Amino acid sequence: MLESLARLGYASKAVIYGIVGVFAILAIANRGGRITDTSGALRLLLAQPFGRVLLIVLAIGLCGYAVWRLLDAVADPDRDGTAPAGLVTRIGNAIRGVIYGALGIEAFRLLGGLRGSRGDDAELWTARIFEIPLGEVVVGVAGAIAAVYGASEVLQGIRGTHDAKVDWSPIPSSVRPAVQRISRFGVAIRGGLIVTLGVYLVRAALTHDPNQAAGTRESMLRLGGIFEGRWFLGLIAAGVLAYAIDQAVHARCRRIREVGGALKSAIP
Repeated sequence: MLESLARLGYASKAVIYGIVGVFAILAIANRGGRITDTSGALRLLLAQPFGRVLLIVLAIGLCGYAVWRLLDAVADPDRDGTAPAGLVTRIGNAIRGVIYGALGIEAFRLLGGLRGSRGDDAELWTARIFEIPLGEVVVGVAGAIAAVYGASEVLQGIRGTHDAKVDWSPIPSSVRPAVQRISRFGVAIRGGLIVTLGVYLVRAALTHDPNQAAGTRESMLRLGGIFEGRWFLGLIAAGVLAYAIDQAVHARCRRIREVGGALKSAIP
């Protein structure tokens, strides 16, 4: 059951990032699209024919994926371990569980006619965390972890390292190399966006200015603004679309180990 929900979650991510990538490409090409984020993708989907049905499926998939990621972080069925690299991976799994769980809840809120994200959630949550004791430290550490994790994803894409947790055998050998290159490109671009998000979180912590924080949309625009012209932003948009393909591959080919047994051994 949990494996099915995890795979549905990967498929849901593929749909959402596909929408973000396609609309970004259309916006850059002046074809009526717009730069949006994952929350914006949910709202765009809801406005389409059969949008409510699709949004229900995505909401279930995202929440199921979140539960699996949180259990994965605790039970460690993939045996990432407690070494620094393994801890970064497990913490990253927990963070992804929280992020996509919140996105799944937002999908249910939209289905219920409630207001969704306004697009400035990163700034709002950063401001709230600043209000607690040592809030700046929490934001700074979270940003540093995000930046390190994102950098590892960029290096993985550049080095051509394949995800060892993916079984590529279901992909036909005639197209497998091309799909692998697309996936690596998508992972690298996604990693660059995570680095950007992390850097701006650290910057927000150092300046005590929550407006420095950046979500997915702001990260795309800020990273795309490094070079003059729209070509680099177009490259990022293509990378987001490539990441959607990578997540579709994970939905089909990701090795998902049983969590129950690992969870029993992880809890004394």
